[in-house]
Amino acid sequence: MKTRAILVMTMIVAGLSTLPSPAAAYVQTTTEAGAPSAWKTPCPKMEFSLGDPPPELDAQGYLNAARAAGEAWSQAAFDGADRCTNVIFTVVSVPDDAGQVGMDYHNRLIFRQDEWCSDPLPEDGSCYDPSILALTSVFQLTYSGEILDADLEVNAHDFTWGDFVAHPEDTSVQDFQGAITHEFGHVIGLDHTCFKPGEKFSDGKSKPRPNDNNGNPVPDCSESNLPAIITDATMYASAASPSAEVGLRSLSPDDVQAACEIYPVKANFVCLPPSGAYLVGGGGGCSYSAGPTKHDSIAGVLMLLVMAVVVRRRR
Repeated sequence: MKTRAILVMTMIVAGLSTLPSPAAAYVQTTTEAGAPSAWKTPCPKMEFSLGDPPPELDAQGYLNAARAAGEAWSQAAFDGADRCTNVIFTVVSVPDDAGQVGMDYHNRLIFRQDEWCSDPLPEDGSCYDPSILALTSVFQLTYSGEILDADLEVNAHDFTWGDFVAHPEDTSVQDFQGAITHEFGHVIGLDHTCFKPGEKFSDGKSKPRPNDNNGNPVPDCSESNLPAIITDATMYASAASPSAEVGLRSLSPDDVQAACEIYPVKANFVCLPPSGAYLVGGGGGCSYSAGPTKHDSIAGVLMLLVMAVVVRRRR
């Protein structure tokens, strides 16, 4: 079965020559300016469009799977018991059947069923690569790396989604929970544990090979005999089969380390909205919207903020 890339960033560079042996580590996404990607406080509320879900699972089944994917990151623990991170994923169902992707302080989870294309379509009419299972767009400030918005599109045009744990006999179905667990890692600012030379930023500039948290350049994804510490991570770049996607449901020690070091658990933790947004909703998570713009000074600040935002897409 062909390898299915689950997510990669939108950029690429020529391979570096000799690299040290990879160490056990995680990789945090950085902006073009080199700033590490992270939320001010990691409380993303994902609005899951379930007005017309694809077949195999019903709306509640998909919602349960997405919530379990968020729970994997929210409950990250070094000892398997004591939570060590402030990540709080909330997934709510909304009645839309699709929707647009953009920086509006609403984090969306969308199935693309009619066509595997962005909404709205780009001027050249091009669509996404049909081999891509899912695509996450992260909007962040270039110089601070603060994540403001993250939208996740799932390819239900070229792939069938379901629960491979419940139905392991059906190898034509992709494991939704495993793939979304991987995507949620990108939502909180994590990159892949290996590098695909040739990736580019959304503006067309080549993406340099990232370093892991120990400062070591990550190896090429195409290298043979990559160590299990890389290939077993939820944030590995691809999965060769639906059964391999199931493995993405459970965080590896490196994935846990990432969640707990970037967003360590703190006493009296309070979810805060991203810069330029204000809290508009209550309940189990944070819901954000653009701030008021009736005052010129505020409108000017928001305009500068938008101009400083860069979008990163990972598939």
